[in-house]
Amino acid sequence: MRMDKNKQIGSSMYATMFIILVLIFIAVTAMKLWAPYFDDMAVKTALKNIAEEDTTRSMGPKEIRTTFNKRLQVNGVELSKDEIIIQKEDGEVTIQIVYERRVPLYGNIDAVLSFDHSATVQSKR
Repeated sequence: MRMDKNKQIGSSMYATMFIILVLIFIAVTAMKLWAPYFDDMAVKTALKNIAEEDTTRSMGPKEIRTTFNKRLQVNGVELSKDEIIIQKEDGEVTIQIVYERRVPLYGNIDAVLSFDHSATVQSKR
């Protein structure tokens, strides 16, 4: 078999560079967005643990908020008062965490990540 010298074998330098640049773009974006999602996993874990504890049933909203923030402090996560909503109603305590994080990506392009989690705890009767 004879190979024709005019036939291209493999990808061109430009195609290879384009693929590498796209992979770098995806990797950098994923690394920048990882931190808020990792923090959110800590928030979900802390909320789940607080909701499952028996001592939470007898706590007031201020105590729950303080305990929740202490658990998040271990992981370096900080939530403001407005982001933690605690309601006691009809023998139930509802803890709702609603917050947003803005992550600068490239130049003046930001990603806004919205998170919303809630848990309900039955009060002691």
